[in-house]
Amino acid sequence: MANKVQTPETDIMVETKGKLELFFDKYGSKLLKGLAVVTVVAVAIFAWLSISSNSELKNENAAQAALTVALTTDSDAAAFEAIVKEHKGTKAANTATYLAGAEYLKAGDLANAKASLEKYNDVKDAAGEVINALVYTLRGDVAVEENDLQTAADLYRKALAANKEKMNAETATKKLALVLEAMGDKAGATEAFKALVKSCPELKAQYAKYIAE
Repeated sequence: MANKVQTPETDIMVETKGKLELFFDKYGSKLLKGLAVVTVVAVAIFAWLSISSNSELKNENAAQAALTVALTTDSDAAAFEAIVKEHKGTKAANTATYLAGAEYLKAGDLANAKASLEKYNDVKDAAGEVINALVYTLRGDVAVEENDLQTAADLYRKALAANKEKMNAETATKKLALVLEAMGDKAGATEAFKALVKSCPELKAQYAKYIAE
């Protein structure tokens, strides 16, 4: 078995090692204390993030459970408002703002319906898009009740842009067309129905009279 060849150290290597040893002798304890502090801080941050994440998950789960109860017990706006207040920042609380708004609107309480629906934040997933569209539609309904037809038309257009699903497209288009007609824009109403039929060809026969040249 061959012996390992020891590479002789050059003067510069010896000098450098000596300087490092002197540096550590002088500052070593401070460096160790500094590293200890950094380690403790890092562990503390990691622990806080873990606890925070776990706390957020618990809050979300609790909010979802409360929302499920409210939905299955035919609750009123106050029940949904309680979820929004108690579980602020959760996805379930965001959905509850929409449901509270819908209940207020059904009860004819326009002020609270408007305030609640405006708190809703758009969601960027497939399921969220449906609720986004519903919220815009309800906000349009509130605007109609307030006789603000231009705002209503803009909101119905946003509902159409938010979700292309047939039921939503048909509902929002009919409401948009009615508002446009009320504003004296019959051509705009016709174009709205043409766009509906283009996106949902199966509805052509049903709305043929609205798009006849």
